[in-house]
Amino acid sequence: MDPIQQQIDNLKNEIERLKNDKLTFDHQHTGLDFSRVVWDNISTKKLYIHHTLYGANAATAANYGTFFIVPFACVVNGFKEIHQVAGSDAGAVTLTLEKLTGTTAPDSGAVVLSAALSLKATANTLQEGVMTITNADRTLAKDDRLCLKDAGTLTNVSNVSVLIELIVL
Repeated sequence: MDPIQQQIDNLKNEIERLKNDKLTFDHQHTGLDFSRVVWDNISTKKLYIHHTLYGANAATAANYGTFFIVPFACVVNGFKEIHQVAGSDAGAVTLTLEKLTGTTAPDSGAVVLSAALSLKATANTLQEGVMTITNADRTLAKDDRLCLKDAGTLTNVSNVSVLIELIVL
């Protein structure tokens, strides 16, 4: 057999082995090749959405609200929050995640967490939200929106960051 043909055959075999190997790592995209992504191939994949209200912007209620439009059907599977400066108001100061559908306005949507997180908790301490047991409130359709909902007086709250884990349906 020709040595070049042998190399070609070996490469074909290796390619087939890699295609069937469940341990082969996913490849990365630059974002410039977005139009080539086949969305059907990302089922059972996770998507992480992050959002930050920088500095004193976190102390203004009007800065909370819609921050993500859902590009495909998915389920909210996790929510984490951290803030750099805790709120100092005497009353409760909280944050939760809402699902907005259709023309639903912020602060009127379905609450995704079973309990709001305290923005008066110790600064620089990661908090994990507990998901609601109502699956319909966690399930997102294409073009639904995610919204941060604050409550209380946000005095001194600073640098609020959230991370949302979505599982593609």
